[in-house]
Amino acid sequence: MKTHAHQALSMLVAVLSIGFLAGCAADTGPKSTLSKIVFPNQWRGDIDKTKFNEPSGVCWHAQRGTLFLVGDEGDICEIRTDGELVKQKRIRPADFEGITHDPTTGLLYVAVEEAESVLEVHPETFAVQREFAIPRTFEGKTLLEAGGEGFEAITFAPDASHPEGGVFHIANQAFTLDNEQDISAIFQVELPLRGQTGKPKITGYFTPGIIDLAGLHYDPKTDHICVVSDAANILLEYSRQYELLNVYAFPGDNQEGITVDADDHIYIAQDTGGIIKLKWLR
Repeated sequence: MKTHAHQALSMLVAVLSIGFLAGCAADTGPKSTLSKIVFPNQWRGDIDKTKFNEPSGVCWHAQRGTLFLVGDEGDICEIRTDGELVKQKRIRPADFEGITHDPTTGLLYVAVEEAESVLEVHPETFAVQREFAIPRTFEGKTLLEAGGEGFEAITFAPDASHPEGGVFHIANQAFTLDNEQDISAIFQVELPLRGQTGKPKITGYFTPGIIDLAGLHYDPKTDHICVVSDAANILLEYSRQYELLNVYAFPGDNQEGITVDADDHIYIAQDTGGIIKLKWLR
């Protein structure tokens, strides 16, 4: 990440300027502007009692009231919100980079980097029920180049009117903004969840203009989508239509996964180790 620090800093300045230009017109000084940038939180600590190996994704499971983690070596585990281990398993040698769940069925969905696929996993047994290969092209153009940086985050946004119950948002990691065949973007992806037939398809994508998209979380409380750039150490909060609402300087180190529970606790999975727990004061 260090090699991209200068570019990330430039991107952070640009994003903050865009995000707050209108709001700052009414500010009375630097303190007012700063209050919009600092992430409002109370520190709860590192809850990782299991010393989970290279945590790269975290998901709050609404029905079970627990957290699920995945790691770079194909590991998955379930922990309580205080960090106590429920169960753990190595599913297979693979680079798991994100995890989410469908709140209707309770099933877990894991983003696999390099393969650019999504695993459907049972939360009780950790059995893989299906695997979906995501297309690398959209409207005839390659956007997810084989051998590129690959998938880094995933979240599921429920939609009762959608035939599959909702859509997935999947972040493709990139460390430059000039490769048109391996773009830094968030893809909207449909998977055959309900009908059990059909093929995965990309229905659209969004390019926020920053590198290293490392974490995603759909927040049902606000209907917002949270996006983390690890290199820039920022959290961007969007509407479901990807209108930029807030930008925060984000705590943590090597932040590769985020999730928020029913009590507004936010959990940050750090690839270098640790699960940071904060109270989001919003």
